[in-house]
Amino acid sequence: MRTTPGYKDPKYTEPYKFKPFIFPEGMTIIMDTREQIPLFSRLPKGLTVCSKTLAVGDYSLLGFQDKIAVERKQISDLVPYCSSDHAATKIKMEKLSKLEWAGLIIEAKESEVGRPYQFSNVSPESIRQALASFSVKYKIHIYIGDREHITRWMIDRFIKFWNWKHSL
Repeated sequence: MRTTPGYKDPKYTEPYKFKPFIFPEGMTIIMDTREQIPLFSRLPKGLTVCSKTLAVGDYSLLGFQDKIAVERKQISDLVPYCSSDHAATKIKMEKLSKLEWAGLIIEAKESEVGRPYQFSNVSPESIRQALASFSVKYKIHIYIGDREHITRWMIDRFIKFWNWKHSL
């Protein structure tokens, strides 16, 4: 196929738009009551979210709170989470590691995670190594991205987990 010089096929230049979620009947996401800034600014059509105190994580699935959870951190929480709050973080990681599936979502750009932090002596390398430790030692799935992307990442995994558990 011949094209005009400079022509760009919109199929390959426009960002891909994902199809809407298809939520399984009965699936409800729980948001911990202590979550100060909810991840969902607008609920996707068909999604049910309730607020309830969770023993582990910030988000889970109703009926599976002892099996799946996602901990969420904003960039401002990440430095203490990986450094000065080490003892509390270790307890959280140990609790998460006992679940069938656990995730840590970091609401930030990856470039933000890898740069020096204002008012902190903690190096980006220390943060990088802490995240590697969470992933390897505690088997925590980690995803870094903006709100839209971390929300989609979490919902995709919750739907997959729900469907998997209901197919057994």
